[in-house]
Amino acid sequence: MDEKKVQNRMKKAVKYAVATGLLLLVTGVFFALFLRDTVNRTVDEQMQNETDEYVRRVNKQITYDLHLLETAASLLGDTNVTEEESFPEILGNAYEQNDFLSMGYFPRTGNGVVASVDGVREMMLTESQTEVQEVVAAALDGGKMVSDLFWSTLTQENVLVYGAPVEKDGEITGVMCASDHVEIFTDILNGKRVMGGSGRIHMLSQNGEFLIRYGEPVVKEEKASIFESPYFQDDEYLTVQREMENGQKCWFSFRYEGKSYRAFLDPVGVNGWYLFCVNSVEESSALMFLTVKVTGGIFAGILVIAALWLIFFQRIVRKNTQELRELAYYDRLTGANNFSRFRQLAAERMNVTPNCAIVSLNIHQFKFLNEMFGKEQADRLLCHVADAIGAALKYDEVFCRESADFFYLFLRDVQRDRIRIRLEEIMEKATDFTQEGGEGYNIFMYCGVVTSSDDRTVYTLDQMMTHVMFALAKARETHQNNVWFFDSKLHEKEKMDNYVEGHMYQALENEEFCLYLQPKIDLKTGKTASAEALVRWRKKDGSMIFPGQFIPIFEENGFCTRLDIYMVEKVCECIRNWMDQGFEPVPVSVNQSKAVLFEKDYIARLTDMIEKYQIPSSLITLEILEGAALENADELNAKIAVLKSKGLLISMDDFGSGYSSLNTLARIDIDELKLDREFLKEAAEDRNGKTRVILEQITRMTKRLNIRTVVEGVETEENDRMIRELGCDYGQGYYYGRPVSEAEFTEKLYGTRWK
Repeated sequence: MDEKKVQNRMKKAVKYAVATGLLLLVTGVFFALFLRDTVNRTVDEQMQNETDEYVRRVNKQITYDLHLLETAASLLGDTNVTEEESFPEILGNAYEQNDFLSMGYFPRTGNGVVASVDGVREMMLTESQTEVQEVVAAALDGGKMVSDLFWSTLTQENVLVYGAPVEKDGEITGVMCASDHVEIFTDILNGKRVMGGSGRIHMLSQNGEFLIRYGEPVVKEEKASIFESPYFQDDEYLTVQREMENGQKCWFSFRYEGKSYRAFLDPVGVNGWYLFCVNSVEESSALMFLTVKVTGGIFAGILVIAALWLIFFQRIVRKNTQELRELAYYDRLTGANNFSRFRQLAAERMNVTPNCAIVSLNIHQFKFLNEMFGKEQADRLLCHVADAIGAALKYDEVFCRESADFFYLFLRDVQRDRIRIRLEEIMEKATDFTQEGGEGYNIFMYCGVVTSSDDRTVYTLDQMMTHVMFALAKARETHQNNVWFFDSKLHEKEKMDNYVEGHMYQALENEEFCLYLQPKIDLKTGKTASAEALVRWRKKDGSMIFPGQFIPIFEENGFCTRLDIYMVEKVCECIRNWMDQGFEPVPVSVNQSKAVLFEKDYIARLTDMIEKYQIPSSLITLEILEGAALENADELNAKIAVLKSKGLLISMDDFGSGYSSLNTLARIDIDELKLDREFLKEAAEDRNGKTRVILEQITRMTKRLNIRTVVEGVETEENDRMIRELGCDYGQGYYYGRPVSEAEFTEKLYGTRWK
């Protein structure tokens, strides 16, 4: 072989080797840089996702505690329990039924009551710590309040305080507050689980001060604030400080003891708090750093090693992605879908075929099961329930555990009978549970169900998720395995009932309750002899709520006592207007409930009102229900005697509606007897004439007792002719005139409208 050719070949080989080596080196460096950026970006995304999840959990805990406190405040606002002597005991019982460290109520006077582990005692607001006073002051201004963390002299530990205003009649009268220990965040801010153990997470104030430290801190020296060394070495802290003041998320990096760390600040949204997540770059990216070192050290095999590490890295990424997917979509305890994943899957399936049912399933008194048998046994029960649900699902059906003992099911059945059978089978299997040790306990469950269509109305997923909670609330009312289907008509009634109770005080203040008058006809002359005052609720938008929609509610919640007095004043005002215009006023009767009759200041308020408007008291007739006379005739008769001594007239309404007693007529001193419309209806339809005979005898008897009779419900000429033949005194009903407004009644009676 020619030596020159050999040398030339060697030179070419060297050139090729050098070129190949340089190419491999550049490729290795480029790949290492790419790998480093990819890992750092993935780690940053994972840090942010995990920190966002911790923020959500912290807010969920705070929202839950505030909801409990707002519920207690709402109950106080709807009752007068704070004014009772037993209120400290009631507050103590409420404290025992909740997990708060302490609970308290402070009225505007500042003389409050506090319940804690040491018992219940009175406390002036000025005696409490500054943080508590600030929470109470803010809540009195109408806002919900969460304090910063502080050391409580009452419970001797770090706590935070919640405050919620207590409203009565639309005014804030006090504040319900409660304290909780910072350990409620222990499970939430468990630093050992952050970034697989390489990260640490803490809670900061808006100015960077450490509020809560969890896990072994990266910086061994206990720093008061992150704006101290070693977190920042230059003016970078100014940028971070500005972003924290504006409530923005921000990143920064630092080195400590020769290691690099990545830090992320995520606003909680409460009191300017931040979650501070610190992650070790070397620990979280150890394999990447090893890859870079091997790439630089092993020049000849860099491409092969890089390829091997690429495969390995892809597997790690896939594994981490799977773990993140499980964290984002699945419940850690039961393995079922979480609520977010459930909504996503349900929406996808409804887009394909809308026919479905949403079920919300719950365990009766689960929190007490948790307390009695412990968290481990309660978790076993939840897993058992999840297994029973999962085994009963069909193709294209899904379920999830939302939180605690709340499960949601997406079913493809829409027939109620089939759904009920399936759910009863699930509940039967789910409640067949025996705890470890062989002890059994009767477990009951209840389900709310809504189907995708009802009464020709097709619901969206969001509407179904809302409606199913109303159905679940109805199912909860019975302590047994129960299935309740959403009823749109019942829901509309509940919405109306809720509107009535939520707006009745404001409506009274705005004078939305209007006076309507219906004439009573003198059967001898055929002219209007008097009128009955009736109430109508006309809202600001002009729409009307009728008595049948609000009177039963007012009778149940006691608001009728206020409305009765209001209507008496409206009648006095109406009569005064007639007199001022020179008209001869007709008497007006106004209904009075049993509750208002027995109020201590009832008679004084009536007489003061009559004197205020300077009208003859004989023009006012108070109508009482027959049932009120039967319950306490002696006390009622004594009250009537006083009323009559003031010149007022008394009428017994709805006589013959089911409680009639002739003995009542003998015991109660009344001026007028109103026969119930059903009495007239039965008399008109009575073929053998028995009811007519009874009606005739009642009329004769009342004449001998000097009691005038009024027959209600006269709707036809035949009704009118019959009551005239029977000798009744007055008639009232649509045949003579419907209830009309004051102005229209005045125009019909006097031939003119209001001046």
